[in-house]
Amino acid sequence: SSVVVAADDLRFWRLLSMPAVRGRVGRKPLTEYQGWPKGIYPMSDGWVPPCYPKEEDLIAYEERMNARKKATLVKRHLCMKEPQLHQLRKREFAQKSEYSMLAYAMGEGEYSGEGDDRSYFAIVFYEPSKKSKVERAFKSTGLELGDYEQVVVDPDSKMEQEEKFMYAHGAGEVGEVILGEFEYQVVRKGSPEYDDPWGPSHPEGRFWV
Repeated sequence: SSVVVAADDLRFWRLLSMPAVRGRVGRKPLTEYQGWPKGIYPMSDGWVPPCYPKEEDLIAYEERMNARKKATLVKRHLCMKEPQLHQLRKREFAQKSEYSMLAYAMGEGEYSGEGDDRSYFAIVFYEPSKKSKVERAFKSTGLELGDYEQVVVDPDSKMEQEEKFMYAHGAGEVGEVILGEFEYQVVRKGSPEYDDPWGPSHPEGRFWV
């Protein structure tokens, strides 16, 4: 025999299984907590998947995030070759020397070649008190870090990687080296590529799909 269920009954059961999207009285909506997953939820009727975090989980996560401390960092911009990056990106080496770094590959051209001649634009981050230690590490690869200007990282920076490194160093978690996923082309000021609002294009780009 079949069972007939009214539409109102279905809605009733759905509401029973629905996690509360509104926090307890006096607290903010759950969607305003830092740990609330970004996406399409809650639905227009307030429904969210049962696996979504509960209020106590969101509060605990937000307390942990708010308790984090940012380290005061400085940074230097420089260029290096493939063999130098190979050494400097080693996690153990970077941790021991207490720096973190971003590196971006340069496309083949006037300033970058193939293999060991490939160039990278890099930004190294470290705490001011670690300056000598970091300079020694870079000097061991043939780079004189002291030749490049040292700039203070804005403590209120909203750049994702700068925030990440400030919090990481604040927690004593140093030594991460992030290699950019894209390749960058260096062009001279005044060249057609430089003046093109779309930026330089790869000579074989028309063959890419």
